Amino acid sequence: MPRTNNHQAEQRRAAIYARVSDKSQAEDDKTSISEQLGDMERYCEERGYAITARYQEVGRGWSKSRPEFQRMLADAASGRFDVIVCWKSDRLSRGMYPAAALMEVVEEHRIGIEAVMDAIDMKTFGLMAAIGKIELDNFRERASMGKRGAAKQGRIPVSNVPDGYRIAEGRTPEIDEERAEVIRRVFRHSVHDGMGAPAIAAAIEADGVPTARPGARWHAAQVNRILRNEAYKGTWWYGKARHTATDTGMRRHRQPRERWVGIPFPPLVDEETWERAQELRKRRLTRSPRNTKTFHLLQHLVRCSECGMLMGPNVTRSQSTRKGGKRYSYRLKTPRRYYQCYGSRAHRLRCREHPMIRAERLEELVWGEVRRVLEQPELIAAGLAALEPDEDGGLEGEIARTERELEGV
Repeated sequence: MPRTNNHQAEQRRAAIYARVSDKSQAEDDKTSISEQLGDMERYCEERGYAITARYQEVGRGWSKSRPEFQRMLADAASGRFDVIVCWKSDRLSRGMYPAAALMEVVEEHRIGIEAVMDAIDMKTFGLMAAIGKIELDNFRERASMGKRGAAKQGRIPVSNVPDGYRIAEGRTPEIDEERAEVIRRVFRHSVHDGMGAPAIAAAIEADGVPTARPGARWHAAQVNRILRNEAYKGTWWYGKARHTATDTGMRRHRQPRERWVGIPFPPLVDEETWERAQELRKRRLTRSPRNTKTFHLLQHLVRCSECGMLMGPNVTRSQSTRKGGKRYSYRLKTPRRYYQCYGSRAHRLRCREHPMIRAERLEELVWGEVRRVLEQPELIAAGLAALEPDEDGGLEGEIARTERELEGV
């Protein structure tokens, strides 16, 4: 097998690095971590290398934000070893960002890189990593096109379906009656019993009803996800979001509704029940006393410019500091108010460098713009003149809808 020798293969200190992309690969794939480690140990033994450091992890090769990868770079900079041995060059990097970080360290500290299964040319390593990233992106694009094609034919292109269903032969959905009864109970509690999501979760948890995921507990967010899932009224949507790989992790991009692909699902509730659940859920969301403990002027109005999701209120009431090796916490006299992107909070997206914005700063900016408009009546007049009656009846239609909503208060 071809290999690279950047320095004389004397008694050298070696670090071995093993990586797989997912946990299943780590357990039983033909290139599992254990097999990579075995091949690298034999490689080092044949060349008389002394293994002084080991690194193994499950992570994506296009990202440099891998804990063991970063630890290896830090150890390399501290002079812990002379050469890095990997099973194959793409185990170290599948993108230009981790390749650049690696090259910066190994060139500065004159550390060699060798692979068991292929040759590594230090002059073209970064270029090959970039090409690997392009190939990986092309593969993802082809896979995405194949999944969309399957969805358009009514086949489920993913491995998971909403609770209450299972994937039948031909990758079509069928009802899981045992779980479906739990879903129907959630809708009954909401529509007929007038219960909110926290109360529904508590009632089902108290009865010992298991969740779809073994060992998990029922909580309000899970109930809300069930109540707003359109699959339960007959249509499950594929392609609501597109994910792209970046240096800091996966980034989620919401897709316009016209890009979604609907797959018919057998309904668990009728459409009237589902629509009533949405109406009640939204009403509770905006009128809940929980949402008014700390006033946020722009609540339900601010969206993240990166992922498009709402930025909701977030309040910090305490702060901690470390002194003399001990951590001390104390309550703030005035709570600190923020707006935080729900993408980062609920979906663990890394769409923004700073997911939280100080509320006072944003509100002052918005209110300043409102004040500027109010002080110039001609701007208001021009805006009103530009308005044209819409299909819903314009201002009169809006007033009528508002009156109907007030009747239900």
